[in-house]
Amino acid sequence: MWDLDRHTRAVPLTAVQGPPPRPGSTFVARTAVGPVGFDDVMEVREWDPPHRAVVVKVGRVVRGRIEARLTPDGAGRTRVRWRQEVGAAGVPRPLARLAVPAVAAGYRRSLRRILEVP
Repeated sequence: MWDLDRHTRAVPLTAVQGPPPRPGSTFVARTAVGPVGFDDVMEVREWDPPHRAVVVKVGRVVRGRIEARLTPDGAGRTRVRWRQEVGAAGVPRPLARLAVPAVAAGYRRSLRRILEVP
């Protein structure tokens, strides 16, 4: 789940770089098409693998928070609960709300790809 290379492979137009996650570590997801793009800088605030992690988006462009919880489902599988709040600097809240369905669908698709068993 927190293998940054898997995120790079799963999220379109994005390369994720940084050290393995641990409390206080930061990593960057660079989303770009050619020379045009932005950095999504994130900091690990809480780290209790494999059960829970909290990551805060601390960059200039993208702000927000991710909380991931992993729990056994009783059938030998793991249930993933991914809660995310995201916003962009300079984007009014009413306008940002219009993007929520598309952004949520993109995150769901990427998360499924990250979690696929090779």
